[in-house]
Amino acid sequence: MTNRITPFFRLNTADQLLESFDEPAPTRMYMFIGRITPFANDSLPPSVTNTQFTTQFDIYRDMVAMKRINSTDVISVTPRYNWTNNTVYTEFDDNIANLFDRQFYVVTTENNVYKCLDNNRGAASTEEPSGTSTSVISTADGYRWKFLYAITTADAQKFLTETYIPVRQVTANNGSAQWAVQQVASNGSIDHIRVTSNGTGYISTTNNFLSITNSTVVRLANNALQVDSAYTGSTIYIKSGLGTGQLRRIIKYTGTGRIVTVNGAFTITPNTSSAYIVAPNVIITGDSGATAAIRASAYVSNSLGGQIRKITLITNGRNYSQANVIISANSSYGSGATARAIISPRNGHGSNARHELNAKDLMMSISVSGGESNTFPTNNDFRTVGLIRDPKLRSGPAANASVIDQCHRIVIQNVTGDYSADEVVTGGVSGAKARVVYFANTNAARSKGILRVIRLSPNGTGGGFAQTETLTAVSSGVTATIINAIKPAIRENTGDVLYIESNSPIVRKPDQLEEFRFVVTF
Repeated sequence: MTNRITPFFRLNTADQLLESFDEPAPTRMYMFIGRITPFANDSLPPSVTNTQFTTQFDIYRDMVAMKRINSTDVISVTPRYNWTNNTVYTEFDDNIANLFDRQFYVVTTENNVYKCLDNNRGAASTEEPSGTSTSVISTADGYRWKFLYAITTADAQKFLTETYIPVRQVTANNGSAQWAVQQVASNGSIDHIRVTSNGTGYISTTNNFLSITNSTVVRLANNALQVDSAYTGSTIYIKSGLGTGQLRRIIKYTGTGRIVTVNGAFTITPNTSSAYIVAPNVIITGDSGATAAIRASAYVSNSLGGQIRKITLITNGRNYSQANVIISANSSYGSGATARAIISPRNGHGSNARHELNAKDLMMSISVSGGESNTFPTNNDFRTVGLIRDPKLRSGPAANASVIDQCHRIVIQNVTGDYSADEVVTGGVSGAKARVVYFANTNAARSKGILRVIRLSPNGTGGGFAQTETLTAVSSGVTATIINAIKPAIRENTGDVLYIESNSPIVRKPDQLEEFRFVVTF
């Protein structure tokens, strides 16, 4: 027995996490920083040991500060493929395996995102698509593209990277081009017919009408064959001039005089300024329905050298879930051509960019500016960043603040000097120990203030630092008297640590702005 998880499983899982940030009882996700002490080799940080001790207990002792991740900090992302000259892009195909592993969409220099619907029979793309039309966009290199959305300046600044592009689904009219594209998307439309075998011996002709007898009888130009029935069974399409866009099947062809009789009167009778193309008939069958308005129609627009090279759609139809294409003509003039209709995604191209681009991953982008209200230290480095979900305050309820100081804060006085970052301090009576993050003095003499520490090691009976005891710094020899010791706001071992990353030391400064990006893959 074989099985496979479909892309929708991962998309739905990502959707649930994304939506959880906006629920009435939202997910409270925090980014944290920690680890002020060096690794054995700071230039080559070790891999995180994925043990219960590491992820459920010890990581809390290293935490220095946290910042909440809001819904505005989270977005769906998908791999980035820049449009590049002379590249062959995969055209969208509803029946191709592993489509999402291929480059079937691009982001342009204007930060517009397009899906490739037609790659001109596997040719290289040499013209960058542009524009935000709701219709299919054709370029001079023979490619046909579907504009999906434009990455906004705000999203580009926050979420666009060399590896990923942000993807949104617009849920209300915001006046954007993406909203317009979503509104015109058509379920089960056919936007491309791929010729799978060219066949041989087909005939076609194109020119302006020589004369018009009536709405069902027309006379072709002198370059048409003068052989009875040569074009019977083919179609005539008016490609420009009066009556443009009409397609009729030829039921009779008289070689002498080059007279065509069609199966139904032209709604708008063409004239001698109208240009036509006579070519093999393209029949599209499927499950769209019986009404002509919802059925797709097409014509052969290129049959060079007796081979069917290209089929162009006239109407795309809608509500197809299956479709077949038959190419027919006078059996004496061509055979062997086959083609396949490519059906749009459910609800149509552009209806849901996240699903169409398989944006199953989420990016969390969190900005940390300076000290963040004196919560994130700017006079020490850190080496660990991570994500924690739904931590609880020491007082019991779930954390809700935007920033949280996760250091032990020791209120001290009678300070005799300057502390060294990362040094160990010891309580003279309690025997408790901890590592110095930084000291924030509260008077000009620097003899009083708050010492922030992490990795508290209590004495053998679990006790921490005690009031009135002398605190001694092991390296610098600085001493102070403890007035009070305050535990971190978040209770240890609450919440779920979802992610831990080890880095080379990251040095912070008071005027520094950092952007932390996490990509959660599903």
